[in-house]
Order: sequence, then C-alpha cells, then structure tokens
Amino acid sequence: MKKAIFTGSFDPFTLGHLEIVMEALKSYDKIIINVGKNAGKLPLFSVEERLKMIEETLCEYGLISKAELMSDSGLTVDIAFKEKAYTLIRGIRKNSNDLQEEMSLAKINAGLAKIRGINLETAFIVKDSAISSSNIKALCQLGEFIAVQSCVSSFVHQKLMEVYLKPYLRYFPVFEREEKRGAFYANLVEVYKDRAYHNLSHIGYMLNMLHIYQRYVTGSSDLSGLSELVLAIFMHDYVHEPLAVDNEEKSTEALKQIEQSYFHSIANREKIENLILATKHDKLARNDDEALIADLDLSIFGTFSEAAWRWYNINIRKEFPSVCDDYYRGGRITTLEKFLQRPRIFQTEFFYDMLEQQARKNLLSEIERLKTAPLL
Repeated sequence: MKKAIFTGSFDPFTLGHLEIVMEALKSYDKIIINVGKNAGKLPLFSVEERLKMIEETLCEYGLISKAELMSDSGLTVDIAFKEKAYTLIRGIRKNSNDLQEEMSLAKINAGLAKIRGINLETAFIVKDSAISSSNIKALCQLGEFIAVQSCVSSFVHQKLMEVYLKPYLRYFPVFEREEKRGAFYANLVEVYKDRAYHNLSHIGYMLNMLHIYQRYVTGSSDLSGLSELVLAIFMHDYVHEPLAVDNEEKSTEALKQIEQSYFHSIANREKIENLILATKHDKLARNDDEALIADLDLSIFGTFSEAAWRWYNINIRKEFPSVCDDYYRGGRITTLEKFLQRPRIFQTEFFYDMLEQQARKNLLSEIERLKTAPLL
C-alpha cells in the first residue's frame, strides 16, 4: 500500500486542504493526516477539535476510509519512519512564492531522513484555493461568515460559528450573573448543533447580512442599538421541528423560560416575541424591524452563489429525513411557489433592491429542478 503524509496545523481544516487530499489520493492508497502542534502559535481549536473537523469533513465527502488521522508533535521524518510512509504531501498556492520555501524545507527533510536510513521525497500539489486557515479566521473576525461557507465544510463552519458568534452576547440584556452568560451560550450551541440548516451557520448568515444592511443604510455596522433584533435572531429558530407549524410560537414561549433562567429581565420582551413571529412569514410585517428580520431570514433566497444555493437546498432536504422523496418534492414546490406568488419576497427596500430579482431566479430554478431531476 502506497502511503503519504500530509501534516499541518489545520486550524481549521479547509476545503483547500481537502483539495490537496483528493489530489494526493490519485497517486496514493492512503493519506496520513497529521495534526501538528506549533509551539509558536496559539490555536483557535484544540487538537481533538481539529481531528474531529477533519474526520467530519472527510466523512461528508466520502473519503474517511482512505485517510488515517493522527497527532504527533515530533519531527515529520520520524512520523514517516514509524508509519513507513516515505512521501510528504505539501500544498503550493498557485501564483505564490511558496515553492522556493517548500523546496528548501523538502531538502532539509530529505537530509534528516538519510540520517535515519530512509529516502523521503516531497510531492508538491498546486492548489487553486488561496484561502488559508488564517484568512478564514480573519474573515470570521470581520463578521464575513457567508464568504467562509464556501471555504470550509458544513461541520467546520458550525464550529467556527460556535466561536465567533459568542461575542454577540454583548448586545443582549443584562445577565442575572456573569457566569450565566456562558451557560446561556452553551445552551444555544446545544440547541442548534445537530441541525443541517437551521443552525448557527444560519444565524451567522443573518448577522452577516445585518452588518451589510447597517453599513449601507446607516453608515455603521455597529449593532449596539439593535439588542432586541439580535436576540430575536438567535431565538427565532430555538424550537425547530421540521414538520411542525408552530415553531415560532414555541420559540417565543422558550424566550420566557430563557428570561427566568439567565437574565435579570428582558426589556421589550413583547417586541422580541413579535420579531420571532415575523419569521413565520405568514403575514406582512407591521413595522420596519419585523420587515428586516423577515428579510434576513430569507436572504439566502437571493444568494448569487450557485454553490451556496446548492448547499442550502441540500441541507433543507436533510432536515426531513423521515419524509419520502415524493412527499418532500410536492411540499417543497408548494412552499417555494407561495413565495413566488407574493408581490414582493423582500419587504425592506434595501433587500428588495439587492436580492429580489436573484431570489426569484433561484426559486424558479429550484422548482424546475425538483420537478425534473433527482433530489440532491
């Protein structure tokens, strides 16, 4: 069996890393992916979390049987010696200066290997993706969560959201005690973690679009004056049973329990409840804030990315595992057609101008696909 080693910090594992693994598997039977430890860097995720991210990503793409995951902080040449894998895989970004540095490193590794009596070669794989783990984290720090979705697997995006959505708690009402802040967020993570679409990635998408709205409409992306709206965004899918018709009502009931458990009190709780109910999309909004949260909830309809639109439809289907294809197909077509029959899908002028036309194109294309092609 021909084996090769791919080592890195993978903090987090990206689709660029996956691209390298897939290319390497064209030449090797198994890839050993080693999560290294860099004493000079403070990682965002623990070794265990990074290994889990890699495992879930490989499972998502059907490659887990062709990989072996490990974490060894020793020299790469010693890992190669122990594992009897005498090729190192290194990714080179297209149109970059990586090659010269990587060739120097390859020469050093070959020299270290000779001391151990083995021949060690380095196989360079040129990757199209220029997005690094550092760039992923920088984008998340800026609140550009949507762009990151095209660079990592669904599981990794969820884990990133667990980290980068927590600071939004500063916009919430006063907690009963400071330790309640962490407990409340842990509760949110637990509630949202096992969903295919209505999860923290969806919350991140809405918050990203809210920042964009704020920058263009008010000239600032600061959300400090929108505490009720931000809390409603986090709570609007708190209860989500895919076949139920009263999820929003149950989420407002959950808000009352949340208030008793974690907060001194929630000012304007009735307003927040009405914002949650606005995401039911069964009637026109009564004010600007209700129109805004309804549009944020539907903003994925207007995506200009074919990959994002495909990702959305795949994950919506996953939320109905007990529903047969024919029943799902008919119900989904009916739902999408109802949105198309509206005079406007988006109620705010900002999102109507930006997304309405594209949303109608996306919905029509998905209805046509549902009618004529196998489900994703």
